Amino acid sequence: MFKSIGSLLRLEDLIASDVPLILKVIKWVGFVVLVLNFKSFPGVWHILMPLLKHRLSGLLNRRGGGSEWWTSVSPVGRSVFPTPDGSDKGALVVLECRATLDDCDWIGHLSNSSYAKNLDPARMRMLLSWFPAFFDDGGMAALGAAHYQYIKEIRMNAKYEIRLSIGAWEDKWVYCVAKFVSHTKQKSTSKSQRSDSSSTQTPFIPSVSTLPTPSVSTLPTPSVTEAPTPAELVASKSQDKTVFDTSIVDKALFSVEEKKQVLQTHDTDGALIHCIAVSAICFKHGRITVPPNIVLATSGYSLTEPGDTNNWLCARRLRERGRVAMSEFFRGGWKSEDNKFWEVVPKVETERIKRLAELKKLTEGMNGLRV
Repeated sequence: MFKSIGSLLRLEDLIASDVPLILKVIKWVGFVVLVLNFKSFPGVWHILMPLLKHRLSGLLNRRGGGSEWWTSVSPVGRSVFPTPDGSDKGALVVLECRATLDDCDWIGHLSNSSYAKNLDPARMRMLLSWFPAFFDDGGMAALGAAHYQYIKEIRMNAKYEIRLSIGAWEDKWVYCVAKFVSHTKQKSTSKSQRSDSSSTQTPFIPSVSTLPTPSVSTLPTPSVTEAPTPAELVASKSQDKTVFDTSIVDKALFSVEEKKQVLQTHDTDGALIHCIAVSAICFKHGRITVPPNIVLATSGYSLTEPGDTNNWLCARRLRERGRVAMSEFFRGGWKSEDNKFWEVVPKVETERIKRLAELKKLTEGMNGLRV
């Protein structure tokens, strides 16, 4: 009995001596958990949003009208779409990210909900980069819809980029395309190249033209109980003389293969695509919707040729009338303007219609569910 009491006392002494160590371990574990989940703290989302920084910069640089500063931060003379020669990448914003612990699921991949979570501040940075002067004029942007297609997972702690660009626009909506991409390692690319080369060296599927094809006359015919008519005799004679042409089958198969759309797994620079998101955004001034081409032109974008600054110069003359006159312009005054500098030239209009044909299917499909 005394031995058991003594052992209990020694156990209590050991526990009492280890209490500071246990508390220290708990404290450090809690600190590490907080650090790993810092992006989900209250208020961090607002800090990541660059809107406050943008407004403060606008106030600090308002001296003398601030025209020089607004020109430096605006896309003056930039093309909306990337040029074929690569001299102008168009409206493009790239945001570097990392798949942190709080953004990943229990499997160790970036959670599907985190794509929308991280796209939100990236989209705001995109709007401030593309249309800074419009926000200073009292305008705002409203998100009407967002569509996501998840292609390949992003592993925990992996670096990735969010690339945002303007897909197209129509009378009300601007379709912004966001690509979640990562740069693959050279080892994986070399392995894929080796596998591709080995597959090309050892083909195992013969082409249709090399397969033995019997003529029509060798096909078995069923027994005929009735006497053939003269028309049947003529048809049988013509069938005996003709031989089945295999090139017809080849042409049919090749035409089917050409119609199949090849889905891209990598971006133009070779970056692996993990997810594609399309956001439909409209512009508002108060409760009035502003057409996208007017916002693009007054923000400095060239709707004619890359490098043309005429839109920005015309917009500056409008802003010299005062903020009240600029508000009236966005709220419908543009309809009575003689100088319609926001009109799109046929070359840019053709590219816009081509891009819009695919993107508009998203809204048409979703609207079809409401009919």
